[in-house]
Amino acid sequence: MEEITLRELIEVVWKGKWLIAIVTVIALILTGIGTYVMLPSTQSVVAIVEINYPGIELGQNPDGTQFDIRQLKSPYVIEKALQELEFTNSGVKLDEIRRNIDIISIIPNNISQIAENMIKQGKEYVYYPNEYKVVYKVNKAFSYNQGIQLLETIIDEYKKYFYTLYSDVKTIENTIGTLDFSTYDYPDVVEVINAQLEGIQEFLDNKILEDSNFRSSETGFTFADLKRSFDVLKGVDIVKLESLVNTNTLTKDREKLIKDYEYKVKRMELDMAKKFSEAEEAKKLMEQYKKEDYVLIPDVAGTEIKTENPTSYYNTLAEIAINASVEAANIKHEIEYYKYEIERLKAVTEAINTLLLEEADNLIETIKTKMTDLISITNETLDDYYSFKYGRSIRQIAPAEIVTGMNILMNMAIALVIGIMSGVFAVFIRYYWKATEKSQEVKEIQ
Repeated sequence: MEEITLRELIEVVWKGKWLIAIVTVIALILTGIGTYVMLPSTQSVVAIVEINYPGIELGQNPDGTQFDIRQLKSPYVIEKALQELEFTNSGVKLDEIRRNIDIISIIPNNISQIAENMIKQGKEYVYYPNEYKVVYKVNKAFSYNQGIQLLETIIDEYKKYFYTLYSDVKTIENTIGTLDFSTYDYPDVVEVINAQLEGIQEFLDNKILEDSNFRSSETGFTFADLKRSFDVLKGVDIVKLESLVNTNTLTKDREKLIKDYEYKVKRMELDMAKKFSEAEEAKKLMEQYKKEDYVLIPDVAGTEIKTENPTSYYNTLAEIAINASVEAANIKHEIEYYKYEIERLKAVTEAINTLLLEEADNLIETIKTKMTDLISITNETLDDYYSFKYGRSIRQIAPAEIVTGMNILMNMAIALVIGIMSGVFAVFIRYYWKATEKSQEVKEIQ
């Protein structure tokens, strides 16, 4: 058998270089087309989420219940995300999106080693992860950019959902700013303002106890600063309004108030007469007990007569007489007060009353504006405080990006190698075919 030298092999390969190149190019093209066709089925959008708040190391929510990361892909959260992006009419069902989202726990290497060592020692080791990889296999109805938007919006909506569900988020309702004071009389306005102000001050007292050192980076205020501002408003403007209303008995309908006071006087005069009568009756009974040594009282059956302790009954009567006299005297003072108010209301001229009402209306508007501004600043401070306290409970530590389970460069490298090998093999086959064909021809000639 004729031996083939290395030189001959190289010459064969070199002569077939174009065939090798063609085969290699074909292999690369076919691999590229295959990769392009298969790539969408292997691509996903991935983001990294970190959970950080007291209790997560025990696998608990802020309220002590069991933490469940699957809430991130709950129907409520996904629906909110679709609404936010206006994807609700995309034709993709909510359950299809949920099925395409996988949440994978990220376990640090050192934790894995610790767990392995503990298990070798026969001990139990429980680790609650606080970092998760969220993988979304993009639905065909969405582009990959839309897939990235959707995943990041789902994470944002989960933050809001978690924030609302587990944080003690309370703000101050601006009741004063929404009320129509034209429907209230002046004494009622003072009462309403004082009622809301007391509620605000109590709320701020609780926040000061909760965190006295917090100072908002947005407003520059602490809770103590805000409480002092409300204290000043109450001590100056509201006291001035209260004094103006009470001193001048301000009302929007003087005639109606006069009639109301006159009716109250009549009712109280009747009550006073009853109390005086009650006191007089008690005194008469006391006089009888002074003259009698005992009192005979029939029992329930009506057959026996028992003697009541005159001293005890006398004290009871004395107490009734004293209480009735005191109540009658108090009612008398109230009657005198209302009669005085009636005379004062009748004596005020229309011109003076108009000036007083105008002053009160201006003061109410000033108080309303100041309270609305202070409540707005307080709520901004509270939003900043809640953001500081709970805002980092959930954060996305890696932006959403497209990843693929297919290594394109490796595929092309493999295609290149296979193409070259296939080309060389084809060259050798061609050389062998031609060589054997010549050998056959030589034998036939011989």
